[in-house]
Amino acid sequence: MFTLLSKNENAVIVLHEIYGLNTHIKHVCKELHHSGLDVYCPNFLNREEPFTYEQHRQAYDYFMKFCGFDTSMIVNLLTGIRENYKKVIIVGFSVGGTLAWLCSEKNLCDGVVSFYGSRIRDYTDIMPNCPTLVIQAKYEEAYDPYFLQHKLRQYSLVSFHILNSRHGFCDPYNKAYNPPESAKALTLSHNFIAKIIS
Repeated sequence: MFTLLSKNENAVIVLHEIYGLNTHIKHVCKELHHSGLDVYCPNFLNREEPFTYEQHRQAYDYFMKFCGFDTSMIVNLLTGIRENYKKVIIVGFSVGGTLAWLCSEKNLCDGVVSFYGSRIRDYTDIMPNCPTLVIQAKYEEAYDPYFLQHKLRQYSLVSFHILNSRHGFCDPYNKAYNPPESAKALTLSHNFIAKIIS
């Protein structure tokens, strides 16, 4: 677990991608901490070293074999810290974004931000019980984000945005990094979080 704690009133749980606790995720944690939030980032992989981007297939296979979309670790963490904070928000990227989505119905957090959680498409029956911001890339190879947007339109607590980019576009270390679209996504998430904790 990677944590940044300063006895803040509100907290965020950051859920990493298949690569683990890499430089990008730690940077996200530091930015959120600088904005006045205590940060908890569980390590699903239980590996000291994160996978590299070149190890994408190996990282995916490892995640699916040893982790999968099991929210029990997150639920346990939420349960453990809930009473210490006014508001707790979950922010997830890719597989972490899907896990964040799965946690949105559990009545344990006050808001969810999902960055390109591609497997949400397998869990469209999940009905969020807290405000949920879903940010998707326009150019996804495995599915149509516009169809996903249509499916999630039925949920009043969901705000859905498709940005002109590819999967991983908010990660400066990823070849899909798109600075203008990343800036838009980060502004959306910052404003969303600020509204929840205000």
